[in-house]
Amino acid sequence: MKAGGRTTGGLVGAVMMIGGMAPAQGGSPLMEQVAAGEGKPLPVILSTDCGTEIDDQWAVIYLTMSPEFRVLGFVGNHARNGLTAALARDAVLDVLENRLQMHEHPPVFAGSDGPLAAPDRPNDNAGVRSIIEQSKAFTPTERLNVLIIGSHSDVGSAILSDPTIVQRIRVVMMGFRDWPAGGDDWNVQNDPAAARVVFESGVPLVVGCGEVAKRHLSFTTDDVRELMKGAGPVGHWLAECFANFGGRFEVRGRRIWPIWDVITCAHLLGYTRSAVYSRPGIREDLSFDHAQPKGEMTWVEWIDEGRLWKDYVEKLKAWERQGTGDGSG
Repeated sequence: MKAGGRTTGGLVGAVMMIGGMAPAQGGSPLMEQVAAGEGKPLPVILSTDCGTEIDDQWAVIYLTMSPEFRVLGFVGNHARNGLTAALARDAVLDVLENRLQMHEHPPVFAGSDGPLAAPDRPNDNAGVRSIIEQSKAFTPTERLNVLIIGSHSDVGSAILSDPTIVQRIRVVMMGFRDWPAGGDDWNVQNDPAAARVVFESGVPLVVGCGEVAKRHLSFTTDDVRELMKGAGPVGHWLAECFANFGGRFEVRGRRIWPIWDVITCAHLLGYTRSAVYSRPGIREDLSFDHAQPKGEMTWVEWIDEGRLWKDYVEKLKAWERQGTGDGSG
């Protein structure tokens, strides 16, 4: 429901007040730390279908090279185009070891090779176990940020295996088409039952949808090449990957493609504005059912893409200058 939605948001270094309202619960974790006078890196685990296309790689790189994050691990999982957990894990390893040239890096696990066999039956794998184990160091007041930029299979399995985890984690996901209709073309569709587990668990939840990503995070091939000028070998590699894959949407005569998954990083860093809504159910067709809401969730509505991409490229250049391979990012 748009009516009654509470707006929150942020830009790094300032806590914004929207319409006279304080930042809502579930807003940018970095902004919460700024407000509290803290400067600790945000603990993060990424659940990803890296290798499906090109956007997951952008997110892996951004998390790894940003000092604002303490990355505790990556979990690769499946997609219905034939991507297996092992292939996704290897795609993450390729980014860390061959592109970023890291000799030491956070652990990378293979998660689920397919969706939940039943809505109440979790998958058991190294990725699920790692999410549960890492979460045990956190509390309701200091949560582990779990990013989902692929299927929900592993995070949903972690919740089913240990329901107390919802007291220790926050989920930030990329998925669904738009608000208030919902619908989904990829991430949620790869395991709807697991997405329902996440939604119905009551875990603090932030959603970055496809419509907002398409509106704010889209490039043409020329755009990306211009953006990555002087950004070193990693920037060149990202530009060439985009040239080989992107440009699949035509909008007003421009051939574009969104870097969808970076919406999760943008939220954590405070480059978004969001609204807090009642949390809907998910129908069989993946549209939203607003009839019986269960709690609240945060919905990303706007991204400051100018500051986001400036930060991204500056970090790439800094990574190149400082040298790599020590695992620090």
